[in-house]
Amino acid sequence: MSKVQDNRISILDGFRAIAIMSVLLYHYFYRWNDSIYPYFGGDYFHYGFKGVSFFFMISGFVICYSLQGTSNFTTFWKKRFIRLFPSMLIASLITFVFLILFDYSKIFADSTHFRNLLTSITFLPPNLFDFIFGTKNHFSYLNYSYWSLWPEIQFYLLASTIYFVDKLNFKRNFITICFTLLLIYNLFMFFGNVENQYFIKFTNLFNLLKHLCFFLSGALFYMLYKEKKNRRYIVLLILAFVIINFKLILIDLVTSIIMYVLFFCFIYFPDFLRFLEKKAFVKIGVSSYFLYLIHEYIGVVLIKNNVSLFYPISFIAPVLVMIFIIILSIVYTQKIELKLGKYFNELLLKKKNA
Repeated sequence: MSKVQDNRISILDGFRAIAIMSVLLYHYFYRWNDSIYPYFGGDYFHYGFKGVSFFFMISGFVICYSLQGTSNFTTFWKKRFIRLFPSMLIASLITFVFLILFDYSKIFADSTHFRNLLTSITFLPPNLFDFIFGTKNHFSYLNYSYWSLWPEIQFYLLASTIYFVDKLNFKRNFITICFTLLLIYNLFMFFGNVENQYFIKFTNLFNLLKHLCFFLSGALFYMLYKEKKNRRYIVLLILAFVIINFKLILIDLVTSIIMYVLFFCFIYFPDFLRFLEKKAFVKIGVSSYFLYLIHEYIGVVLIKNNVSLFYPISFIAPVLVMIFIIILSIVYTQKIELKLGKYFNELLLKKKNA
Protein backbone atom coordinates (compact mmCIF):
# COMPACT_ATOMS: atom_id res chain seq x y z
CA MET A 1 0.00 0.00 0.00
CA SER A 2 1.06 3.59 -0.55
CA LYS A 3 1.94 5.75 2.42
CA VAL A 4 -0.99 7.77 3.77
CA GLN A 5 -0.17 10.84 5.86
CA ASP A 6 -2.69 13.46 7.00
CA ASN A 7 -5.25 11.93 4.62
CA ARG A 8 -2.80 12.35 1.70
CA ILE A 9 -1.60 9.42 -0.39
CA SER A 10 2.08 9.94 -1.14
CA ILE A 11 2.09 8.35 -4.59
CA LEU A 12 -0.70 10.71 -5.65
CA ASP A 13 1.51 13.62 -4.64
CA GLY A 14 4.15 12.02 -6.86
CA PHE A 15 1.58 11.99 -9.66
CA ARG A 16 0.90 15.67 -9.03
CA ALA A 17 4.64 16.34 -9.30
CA ILE A 18 4.73 14.62 -12.70
CA ALA A 19 1.71 16.62 -13.87
CA ILE A 20 2.98 20.02 -12.75
CA MET A 21 6.50 19.44 -14.08
CA SER A 22 4.99 18.55 -17.47
CA VAL A 23 3.04 21.81 -17.49
CA LEU A 24 6.07 23.87 -16.42
CA LEU A 25 8.27 22.36 -19.13
CA TYR A 26 5.56 23.04 -21.71
CA HIS A 27 5.13 26.70 -20.74
CA TYR A 28 8.79 27.55 -20.21
CA PHE A 29 10.41 25.59 -23.04
CA TYR A 30 7.72 25.48 -25.71
CA ARG A 31 4.68 27.71 -25.28
CA TRP A 32 6.62 30.88 -24.47
CA ASN A 33 10.03 30.07 -25.91
CA ASP A 34 11.86 33.34 -26.58
CA SER A 35 12.00 34.20 -30.29
CA ILE A 36 15.11 36.38 -29.97
CA TYR A 37 17.05 34.11 -27.62
CA PRO A 38 15.58 30.63 -28.27
CA TYR A 39 16.83 27.92 -25.93
CA PHE A 40 15.77 24.88 -27.96
CA GLY A 41 15.08 24.47 -31.64
CA GLY A 42 12.84 21.44 -31.22
CA ASP A 43 9.46 20.92 -29.65
CA TYR A 44 10.51 18.37 -27.03
CA PHE A 45 7.94 19.58 -24.52
CA HIS A 46 5.15 20.30 -26.99
CA TYR A 47 2.74 17.94 -25.23
CA GLY A 48 3.48 18.93 -21.66
CA PHE A 49 0.04 20.55 -21.50
CA LYS A 50 -1.35 17.01 -21.16
CA GLY A 51 -0.28 17.30 -17.54
CA VAL A 52 -3.55 19.20 -17.01
CA SER A 53 -5.51 16.12 -18.09
CA PHE A 54 -3.51 14.10 -15.58
CA PHE A 55 -4.48 16.63 -12.90
CA PHE A 56 -8.14 16.09 -13.84
CA MET A 57 -7.73 12.34 -13.45
CA ILE A 58 -6.05 12.78 -10.07
CA SER A 59 -8.92 15.09 -9.02
CA GLY A 60 -11.49 12.46 -9.97
CA PHE A 61 -9.78 10.02 -7.61
CA VAL A 62 -9.21 12.52 -4.79
CA ILE A 63 -12.71 14.02 -4.79
CA CYS A 64 -14.30 10.58 -4.43
CA TYR A 65 -11.81 9.87 -1.65
CA SER A 66 -12.73 13.16 0.05
CA LEU A 67 -16.48 12.68 -0.28
CA GLN A 68 -16.31 9.37 1.58
CA GLY A 69 -14.96 11.18 4.63
CA THR A 70 -17.29 14.21 4.55
CA SER A 71 -20.55 14.37 6.49
CA ASN A 72 -22.59 16.80 4.39
CA PHE A 73 -22.70 19.02 1.30
CA THR A 74 -21.92 22.25 3.19
CA THR A 75 -18.88 20.79 4.92
CA PHE A 76 -17.55 19.50 1.61
CA TRP A 77 -17.74 22.95 0.04
CA LYS A 78 -16.21 24.60 3.09
CA LYS A 79 -13.26 22.23 2.72
CA ARG A 80 -13.00 23.06 -0.97
CA PHE A 81 -13.07 26.78 -0.15
CA ILE A 82 -10.30 26.35 2.43
CA ARG A 83 -8.24 24.36 -0.03
CA LEU A 84 -8.69 26.60 -3.06
CA PHE A 85 -9.61 30.20 -2.30
CA PRO A 86 -6.86 31.58 0.01
CA SER A 87 -4.06 30.45 -2.31
CA MET A 88 -5.98 31.64 -5.36
CA LEU A 89 -6.40 35.09 -3.84
CA ILE A 90 -2.74 35.34 -2.84
CA ALA A 91 -1.44 34.00 -6.16
CA SER A 92 -3.69 36.36 -8.11
CA LEU A 93 -2.59 39.40 -6.11
CA ILE A 94 1.09 38.46 -6.48
CA THR A 95 0.67 37.93 -10.23
CA PHE A 96 -1.29 41.17 -10.68
CA VAL A 97 1.26 43.33 -8.84
CA PHE A 98 4.24 41.56 -10.40
CA LEU A 99 2.98 42.13 -13.94
CA ILE A 100 2.27 45.81 -13.28
CA LEU A 101 5.83 46.28 -11.99
CA PHE A 102 7.91 44.01 -14.23
CA ASP A 103 6.07 43.19 -17.47
CA TYR A 104 8.00 45.86 -19.35
CA SER A 105 7.15 44.45 -22.78
CA LYS A 106 3.43 44.29 -21.94
CA ILE A 107 3.26 40.63 -22.94
CA PHE A 108 0.30 40.18 -20.62
CA ALA A 109 -1.22 43.67 -20.72
CA ASP A 110 -4.77 42.39 -20.14
CA SER A 111 -3.68 40.92 -16.82
CA THR A 112 -3.02 44.37 -15.39
CA HIS A 113 -6.72 45.30 -15.63
CA PHE A 114 -8.34 45.18 -12.20
CA ARG A 115 -11.52 43.65 -13.62
CA ASN A 116 -9.58 40.53 -14.60
CA LEU A 117 -8.18 40.20 -11.10
CA LEU A 118 -11.70 40.32 -9.67
CA THR A 119 -13.15 37.84 -12.14
CA SER A 120 -10.27 35.38 -11.73
CA ILE A 121 -10.70 34.98 -7.98
CA THR A 122 -14.31 33.89 -8.55
CA PHE A 123 -13.04 30.77 -10.40
CA LEU A 124 -15.66 31.53 -13.07
CA PRO A 125 -14.78 31.77 -16.79
CA PRO A 126 -14.41 35.17 -18.52
CA ASN A 127 -17.01 34.29 -21.16
CA LEU A 128 -19.63 34.05 -18.42
CA PHE A 129 -18.92 37.66 -17.41
CA ASP A 130 -19.00 38.72 -21.06
CA PHE A 131 -22.43 37.08 -21.30
CA ILE A 132 -23.68 38.73 -18.08
CA PHE A 133 -22.49 42.21 -19.04
CA GLY A 134 -23.25 41.92 -22.74
CA THR A 135 -19.63 42.40 -23.82
CA LYS A 136 -17.35 40.50 -26.18
CA ASN A 137 -13.81 39.49 -25.16
CA HIS A 138 -13.81 42.25 -22.53
CA PHE A 139 -12.89 39.91 -19.70
CA SER A 140 -9.99 37.50 -19.63
CA TYR A 141 -8.13 35.31 -17.18
CA LEU A 142 -5.56 37.08 -15.06
CA ASN A 143 -3.39 34.07 -15.85
CA TYR A 144 -4.59 31.79 -18.62
CA SER A 145 -3.60 28.69 -16.64
CA TYR A 146 -6.59 29.44 -14.42
CA TRP A 147 -8.91 28.08 -17.13
CA SER A 148 -8.60 24.55 -15.70
CA LEU A 149 -10.08 25.55 -12.33
CA TRP A 150 -13.56 26.03 -13.80
CA PRO A 151 -13.91 22.39 -14.98
CA GLU A 152 -12.68 21.37 -11.53
CA ILE A 153 -15.41 23.42 -9.84
CA GLN A 154 -18.05 21.96 -12.15
CA PHE A 155 -16.88 18.45 -11.35
CA TYR A 156 -16.92 19.14 -7.60
CA LEU A 157 -20.51 20.33 -7.94
CA LEU A 158 -21.56 17.34 -10.03
CA ALA A 159 -19.90 14.73 -7.80
CA SER A 160 -20.92 16.28 -4.47
CA THR A 161 -24.54 16.73 -5.56
CA ILE A 162 -24.83 13.11 -6.68
CA TYR A 163 -23.12 11.88 -3.51
CA PHE A 164 -25.15 13.80 -0.95
CA VAL A 165 -28.49 13.24 -2.70
CA ASP A 166 -28.09 9.47 -2.33
CA LYS A 167 -24.92 8.27 -0.59
CA LEU A 168 -25.86 4.59 -0.68
CA ASN A 169 -26.20 4.54 -4.47
CA PHE A 170 -23.49 7.08 -5.26
CA LYS A 171 -21.35 4.79 -7.40
CA ARG A 172 -24.26 3.59 -9.53
CA ASN A 173 -25.74 7.07 -9.95
CA PHE A 174 -22.39 8.75 -10.58
CA ILE A 175 -21.32 6.25 -13.22
CA THR A 176 -24.72 6.33 -14.94
CA ILE A 177 -24.92 10.13 -15.06
CA CYS A 178 -21.33 10.61 -16.22
CA PHE A 179 -21.54 8.05 -19.02
CA THR A 180 -24.92 9.45 -20.09
CA LEU A 181 -23.46 12.96 -20.33
CA LEU A 182 -20.48 11.63 -22.28
CA LEU A 183 -22.77 9.69 -24.62
CA ILE A 184 -24.89 12.75 -25.38
CA TYR A 185 -21.84 14.98 -25.87
CA ASN A 186 -20.01 12.54 -28.15
CA LEU A 187 -23.12 11.71 -30.18
CA PHE A 188 -23.57 15.42 -30.82
CA MET A 189 -19.88 15.73 -31.70
CA PHE A 190 -20.15 12.83 -34.14
CA PHE A 191 -23.59 13.34 -35.68
CA GLY A 192 -24.51 16.92 -34.80
CA ASN A 193 -23.48 20.29 -36.13
CA VAL A 194 -20.43 21.04 -33.97
CA GLU A 195 -20.15 24.46 -35.61
CA ASN A 196 -23.55 25.44 -34.25
CA GLN A 197 -22.98 28.67 -32.31
CA TYR A 198 -25.22 27.58 -29.44
CA PHE A 199 -23.39 24.28 -29.07
CA ILE A 200 -20.04 26.08 -29.11
CA LYS A 201 -21.16 28.65 -26.54
CA PHE A 202 -22.68 25.99 -24.29
CA THR A 203 -19.65 23.68 -24.33
CA ASN A 204 -17.24 26.59 -23.91
CA LEU A 205 -19.17 27.75 -20.87
CA PHE A 206 -19.79 24.30 -19.36
CA ASN A 207 -16.46 22.89 -20.48
CA LEU A 208 -16.52 20.02 -18.00
CA LEU A 209 -18.09 18.01 -20.83
CA LYS A 210 -14.82 18.25 -22.77
CA HIS A 211 -12.80 16.85 -19.87
CA LEU A 212 -15.31 14.74 -17.96
CA CYS A 213 -13.81 11.46 -19.13
CA PHE A 214 -10.56 12.18 -17.28
CA PHE A 215 -12.40 13.01 -14.05
CA LEU A 216 -14.55 9.91 -14.50
CA SER A 217 -11.47 7.75 -15.07
CA GLY A 218 -9.96 9.02 -11.83
CA ALA A 219 -13.19 8.29 -9.98
CA LEU A 220 -13.33 4.77 -11.43
CA PHE A 221 -9.73 4.20 -10.37
CA TYR A 222 -10.74 5.21 -6.83
CA MET A 223 -13.58 2.68 -6.89
CA LEU A 224 -11.16 0.03 -8.18
CA TYR A 225 -8.69 1.05 -5.45
CA LYS A 226 -11.37 0.29 -2.85
CA GLU A 227 -12.54 -2.92 -4.57
CA LYS A 228 -9.51 -4.34 -6.37
CA LYS A 229 -11.23 -7.57 -7.38
CA ASN A 230 -14.26 -5.90 -8.95
CA ARG A 231 -13.73 -6.39 -12.68
CA ARG A 232 -16.71 -4.21 -13.52
CA TYR A 233 -14.61 -1.11 -12.87
CA ILE A 234 -11.89 -2.37 -15.21
CA VAL A 235 -14.49 -2.79 -17.97
CA LEU A 236 -15.79 0.74 -17.32
CA LEU A 237 -12.24 2.10 -17.36
CA ILE A 238 -11.66 0.47 -20.74
CA LEU A 239 -14.85 2.14 -21.98
CA ALA A 240 -13.68 5.52 -20.64
CA PHE A 241 -10.31 4.96 -22.32
CA VAL A 242 -12.05 4.32 -25.65
CA ILE A 243 -14.06 7.54 -25.26
CA ILE A 244 -10.90 9.54 -24.50
CA ASN A 245 -9.38 8.21 -27.73
CA PHE A 246 -12.58 8.57 -29.74
CA LYS A 247 -10.87 10.80 -32.32
CA LEU A 248 -7.88 8.44 -32.74
CA ILE A 249 -5.26 11.14 -32.09
CA LEU A 250 -1.86 9.55 -31.46
CA ILE A 251 -0.73 11.89 -28.68
CA ASP A 252 -4.02 11.40 -26.82
CA LEU A 253 -3.54 7.64 -27.09
CA VAL A 254 0.05 7.74 -25.83
CA THR A 255 -0.59 10.11 -22.91
CA SER A 256 -3.77 8.32 -21.80
CA ILE A 257 -1.91 4.99 -21.85
CA ILE A 258 0.77 6.50 -19.61
CA MET A 259 -1.83 7.87 -17.18
CA TYR A 260 -3.75 4.59 -17.05
CA VAL A 261 -0.59 2.51 -16.58
CA LEU A 262 0.50 4.75 -13.69
CA PHE A 263 -2.86 4.38 -11.95
CA PHE A 264 -3.01 0.61 -12.50
CA CYS A 265 0.51 0.32 -11.09
CA PHE A 266 -0.53 2.47 -8.12
CA ILE A 267 -3.43 0.11 -7.37
CA TYR A 268 -1.91 -3.31 -8.11
CA PHE A 269 1.88 -2.84 -8.15
CA PRO A 270 2.67 0.15 -5.90
CA ASP A 271 6.22 -1.06 -5.27
CA PHE A 272 7.08 -0.03 -8.84
CA LEU A 273 6.19 3.56 -7.93
CA ARG A 274 8.00 3.86 -4.60
CA PHE A 275 10.35 6.43 -6.14
CA LEU A 276 7.37 8.80 -6.30
CA GLU A 277 7.24 8.76 -2.49
CA LYS A 278 10.68 10.36 -2.29
CA LYS A 279 10.71 13.66 -0.44
CA ALA A 280 11.44 15.78 -3.54
CA PHE A 281 8.47 14.40 -5.48
CA VAL A 282 6.12 14.67 -2.52
CA LYS A 283 7.12 18.26 -1.73
CA ILE A 284 6.58 19.35 -5.32
CA GLY A 285 3.28 17.46 -5.44
CA VAL A 286 1.99 18.97 -2.19
CA SER A 287 2.84 22.47 -3.42
CA SER A 288 1.59 21.84 -6.98
CA TYR A 289 -1.60 23.91 -6.59
CA PHE A 290 0.16 27.17 -5.72
CA LEU A 291 2.94 26.33 -8.17
CA TYR A 292 0.35 25.94 -10.92
CA LEU A 293 -1.27 29.26 -10.01
CA ILE A 294 1.89 31.38 -10.12
CA HIS A 295 4.24 29.67 -12.54
CA GLU A 296 3.14 30.78 -15.98
CA TYR A 297 3.01 34.57 -16.38
CA ILE A 298 5.47 35.37 -13.59
CA GLY A 299 7.88 32.75 -14.88
CA VAL A 300 7.58 33.86 -18.48
CA VAL A 301 8.24 37.52 -17.61
CA LEU A 302 11.25 36.56 -15.49
CA ILE A 303 12.63 34.54 -18.39
CA LYS A 304 11.96 37.26 -20.98
CA ASN A 305 13.58 39.93 -18.80
CA ASN A 306 16.74 37.92 -18.13
CA VAL A 307 17.25 35.45 -20.97
CA SER A 308 19.67 37.74 -22.83
CA LEU A 309 22.08 37.54 -19.89
CA PHE A 310 22.65 33.85 -20.58
CA TYR A 311 22.95 33.91 -24.37
CA PRO A 312 24.10 31.70 -26.15
CA ILE A 313 23.29 29.13 -23.43
CA SER A 314 19.84 30.66 -23.03
CA PHE A 315 18.22 27.48 -21.67
CA ILE A 316 19.78 28.30 -18.28
CA ALA A 317 17.23 31.12 -17.83
CA PRO A 318 14.10 28.91 -17.78
CA VAL A 319 15.92 26.28 -15.72
CA LEU A 320 16.80 28.84 -13.03
CA VAL A 321 13.31 30.35 -13.10
CA MET A 322 11.77 26.89 -12.75
CA ILE A 323 13.94 26.14 -9.71
CA PHE A 324 13.08 29.50 -8.16
CA ILE A 325 9.32 29.13 -8.71
CA ILE A 326 9.33 25.57 -7.32
CA ILE A 327 11.25 26.60 -4.19
CA LEU A 328 8.97 29.63 -3.70
CA SER A 329 5.89 27.41 -3.95
CA ILE A 330 7.25 24.84 -1.50
CA VAL A 331 8.10 27.56 1.03
CA TYR A 332 4.67 29.17 0.60
CA THR A 333 2.89 25.83 1.05
CA GLN A 334 4.83 24.92 4.18
CA LYS A 335 4.95 28.33 5.85
CA ILE A 336 1.73 30.04 4.77
CA GLU A 337 -0.82 27.70 3.19
CA LEU A 338 -0.76 25.19 6.04
CA LYS A 339 -1.25 27.96 8.61
CA LEU A 340 -4.10 29.46 6.59
CA GLY A 341 -5.66 26.01 6.36
CA LYS A 342 -5.53 25.59 10.14
CA TYR A 343 -7.01 29.04 10.68
CA PHE A 344 -9.92 28.50 8.29
CA ASN A 345 -10.51 24.98 9.61
CA GLU A 346 -11.00 26.46 13.07
CA LEU A 347 -13.10 29.33 11.73
CA LEU A 348 -15.37 27.48 9.30
CA LEU A 349 -15.34 23.89 10.50
CA LYS A 350 -14.80 24.55 14.23
CA LYS A 351 -12.00 22.01 13.93
CA LYS A 352 -9.13 22.43 16.37
CA ASN A 353 -5.72 21.46 15.06
CA ALA A 354 -3.10 20.00 17.32
